[in-house]
Amino acid sequence: RFARRTQSLIEPVNVNLFIKEIVELMEREAGTSGIKFTLTLDENLPTIKSDPSQLQQVLLNLITNAIDAHDGMPYGNIRFTTASDPSGRSVWITVSDTGSGIRPEHLEKVFDPFFTTKSVGKGTGLGLSICYSIIQRLGGTITVDSMPGEGTEFNLTLPLEPPRELQEHLRLT
Repeated sequence: RFARRTQSLIEPVNVNLFIKEIVELMEREAGTSGIKFTLTLDENLPTIKSDPSQLQQVLLNLITNAIDAHDGMPYGNIRFTTASDPSGRSVWITVSDTGSGIRPEHLEKVFDPFFTTKSVGKGTGLGLSICYSIIQRLGGTITVDSMPGEGTEFNLTLPLEPPRELQEHLRLT
């Protein structure tokens, strides 16, 4: 279903089901590195209206980075957590890993275009910059918290309804 998407559009997204489908897609790749997924999903999470193809790009990038952060480790964990914002206007998604973490001096740069700590040929430094732009365009926020040797946590906030500007540019279903 993801591969057949040809245009961006806003549609209802069951975030928990969406995450389960993406994890299922990535389990084999992660498993070959000894990485397991843990899901802690809020059963009462409301459906959001968003662009699933853009959300997919963000979550796949975060998973790929988390897998890379476990390089050289015999095992690891990537955890997805969802929750409702108490205000009732958005949902929260947390993607955390037990990988190598990000050094404090690099944290403020991770969303900058072309910033990477990966070796030449391993990354372009565009992935997290693109994720940041997508989440902002969808009316949300993305932040990062990390400690070297302890892992990394990305926190996403997505509104239940897309911003008016986005609705004007994309067809609502």
